[in-house]
Amino acid sequence: MHVGLRGAMVLQGENLIGQNYKISVALCTFNGGNFIGLQLESILNQSRPPDEVIICDDASTDDTIAILRRVAAGRSSTVRIIQNEKKLGCVKNFEKAIKLTTGDIIFLSDQDDVWFKEKIASVLIAFGESDNIGLVYSDAIITNAALEATGCTLFGRRKKMHLSGKRLPHQLMRGVGINGCTMAFRSCLKDFILPISETEGWGHDHWIAFIAHAVMDNRSIDKPLMYYRRHGHNSGNDPFLDGGWLTNLRGLATEGTTAYARDLYRWEVMLMRLDKIEKSQSLLLEYRARLNIFKGECEQRIKFARLREHIKQAGRMKRIMPLVHALLKGNYHRYLHGIKSFFKDLLIL
Repeated sequence: MHVGLRGAMVLQGENLIGQNYKISVALCTFNGGNFIGLQLESILNQSRPPDEVIICDDASTDDTIAILRRVAAGRSSTVRIIQNEKKLGCVKNFEKAIKLTTGDIIFLSDQDDVWFKEKIASVLIAFGESDNIGLVYSDAIITNAALEATGCTLFGRRKKMHLSGKRLPHQLMRGVGINGCTMAFRSCLKDFILPISETEGWGHDHWIAFIAHAVMDNRSIDKPLMYYRRHGHNSGNDPFLDGGWLTNLRGLATEGTTAYARDLYRWEVMLMRLDKIEKSQSLLLEYRARLNIFKGECEQRIKFARLREHIKQAGRMKRIMPLVHALLKGNYHRYLHGIKSFFKDLLIL
């Protein structure tokens, strides 16, 4: 059942009236002592404070837990700290935190960023546009480790390619590019996104965003609502920020043709999940047609991935023509990064 926010919110100064809706924050930490204190403070001091903050610490060995307890002192009704006995890894730690949330709207948070005071309130306004909006994400100001602005934002670095909340599946396949730390989603999506696949190529954020686009409407906020701190030890890597396409092309080339098999498996896993969602009674009838479009696109993407995976078995000269045919057919531009990906494949041969 969808939780509606329409008509339930009124902005009054810095206060948001709409307390009927429980807001959860799923925050994951691992050896985040350098930054976690400021981040947790920014979450707790929101103009519309969260109703619960679920913190899953992935077996930190530094002072992360001590800092969390200090900042959360006196807020036991809001903040819950869970310490993993064994390290789960980023994806499964976020999965655990999401499972433990009980709110209607779930915000994801990394340990090293800083939220602007109006982040939660602004996102709730976007959700209030329609009961069918399942996921909302925003821009963010990119900073260095000292929280000094670099002059860039996430949307700016990506040439605002992600501003549309109605992207087609093949556009998402070229790169979901929605950072988990900028997103919030309705709790009804938990039925579809959990468990989160650990398949290489699917971070928790890309997994959630792709499925959310397949089963509900989405909105993007063309305004930074947080500082996105880059310091060399972030839990996730962003190809738009880490060296550019040429650097990543060279890196992929060194992996050899095993990258093809991983790419194929990645989309097979997603198609299996979409098949499972199709059988769910929780999926609204009005979104079944959209889901079928996503499934069909996944099937075509798998065919393309299977072609790329199989060419390594052919002789060198016989490998080139299938790639050229795929380029002329438009698959490289539809599903990857056009001529750049084509030359990457040639480089691997």
